[in-house]
Amino acid sequence: MKKRIVVLGLGRIGGAIAELLNDSNHYEVMGADISPMALDRYQGVFPTKLIKDNDFVSILNEQDAVVSALTFNENPLVAKAALLTGCSYFDLTEDVKCTNAIKEIAKQAKENQVFMPQCGLAPGFIGILAYSFNQYFDELDSLKLRVGALPEYPSNQMMYNLTWSTEGLVNEYANPCEAIKNHQQCQIEPLEGREVFSVSGVEYEAFNTSGGIANLCESLNGKVRDLTYKTIRYPGHCELMRFLFRDLRLGEVGKRREMLMEILDSSVAKTEQDQVLISVVATGWQQGTLHQRSRIFLVRHTQLQSAIQISTSCAVVTAMDIILQDSKIRTGFVEQEVLDIDTFLNNEFSKPYKNAELTI
Repeated sequence: MKKRIVVLGLGRIGGAIAELLNDSNHYEVMGADISPMALDRYQGVFPTKLIKDNDFVSILNEQDAVVSALTFNENPLVAKAALLTGCSYFDLTEDVKCTNAIKEIAKQAKENQVFMPQCGLAPGFIGILAYSFNQYFDELDSLKLRVGALPEYPSNQMMYNLTWSTEGLVNEYANPCEAIKNHQQCQIEPLEGREVFSVSGVEYEAFNTSGGIANLCESLNGKVRDLTYKTIRYPGHCELMRFLFRDLRLGEVGKRREMLMEILDSSVAKTEQDQVLISVVATGWQQGTLHQRSRIFLVRHTQLQSAIQISTSCAVVTAMDIILQDSKIRTGFVEQEVLDIDTFLNNEFSKPYKNAELTI
């Protein structure tokens, strides 16, 4: 029997998720949005409903699972509705406070009802990939997680175009970053820890950002000396962001941050000609010797979809498919890193990831 899935939010990412599920023989999809125009795009493709007054309970009734592609502010409301209706919950949020709220809600889950927030690209796939390096070492020493959604043809001084949520981008650059340093869980400053590296002859920079590490600090507490997550950009971007966020103080919560988002939305062009670079570099001990291993993925856009659409939608649908089709009964909050990386890459929905791995 097909499982019934509702996708909340039919923007670029939510629409891609719904289309991916609708093309499968395993799921019956319904989409929901607050915008009638968003629903109109999918008339005749799959059933749709208009979200009114945050009434998520009526939409989630009789559904097996919900995927929220809404803003992180709305996700706790969706999670509460999922709890009441008994359907499993998945989202894409990178916001730490939102995830902590959902963890609390998940403590009341019914049997076989799963709550898995943060299942997109980063957090999401990057956590599954990073945790998989446990298998290569007798003891992990360090994990460096690096992810960037980059314009293929940068043309401004920032060397950047908007490829996803402006609000999410600003939160990444402004909020404290979780890490493990010298075996201790800690918070480090965003826009710090800048490093430079190259892949296939192209130079990049990376620096601390918030929200990409998901539950890894908890899962690897006491098991790794250093764990960091950084966002990848082209060189020069970090310096300009420090000017905006630090010198002009536009990262401060309130009107300043709202003004920054308005400036970025009105002045920085969006693009669907993008690429997503994913890198994990691990060091660890094998038979008393320190070794290093790396895996790098480069997801490119197509004529129909951007790389960020592809990488995000494929990640959440793959994670959801593995959980919902698995015979193992899980209940409550579930970390992405419980998923096996080979199972993930061999899933029918994750072909773009499997085809994107670079030989190094």
